[in-house]
Amino acid sequence: MPRPSLSRNASQRRGKTLAKKTVGAAKSATKTASNLVDKAKSTVQKATSDVDNPALEFTSPSEVEGQLPQFNSEQYKVSDPLKPSEAIPQVTQAEFVSASRIYEGGMRALQLTGKAFDLANQRFQVEGKKAKAFGAGVQAATAFEKVKGDLSDYQIQLQTNQQKSTELGTAKLRTTTAQSIAEETAKEMNEKLAQAQASAELAALQTQEKQTKLAEFKLLLTPQVTKQ
Repeated sequence: MPRPSLSRNASQRRGKTLAKKTVGAAKSATKTASNLVDKAKSTVQKATSDVDNPALEFTSPSEVEGQLPQFNSEQYKVSDPLKPSEAIPQVTQAEFVSASRIYEGGMRALQLTGKAFDLANQRFQVEGKKAKAFGAGVQAATAFEKVKGDLSDYQIQLQTNQQKSTELGTAKLRTTTAQSIAEETAKEMNEKLAQAQASAELAALQTQEKQTKLAEFKLLLTPQVTKQ
């Protein structure tokens, strides 16, 4: 059985070492992404609990490079396409599948976090519309109560006018009644005056008649003077 060459073993060891480094870099990138997700969640929770003084945090431009995955393009430089260097970072199929699953899981987590922010954004928009609708309802209720007050004032004024109209009608009736009584009283007094005048004339006639009868009676009692 032929023994494996030392150069081949060395190449395999270098490949495994580079693969481990690549997997380590992938895990570091995944951990960084997870930290960013946790940081975003913490920011959302803090902004939700402290609305009056929101403390939104974001990576400054000077810190962006430090949060990027480690990458050295020189390690992937190929001088001879037909004879690639065994020093190029490599991973096994199993390591590739495992790392790919981690990356895909991280991207799904970020997508879900983004959807959570989209949901929060839509929620705040709806809350704003709710506040506007509530304000419009309060304004409508205020206008309605104002109209009710105006209607009450109108009804009060209407009742006052009706009461004054009733009092005016009563006063007019009293005036009409007083005038009618005065007219009837005047008629009665005129009738009494006419009756008194008639009684006086009758009494005068009776007196004159009695005086005439008295004179005639006296003539009868006086002896007649005979002619000589």
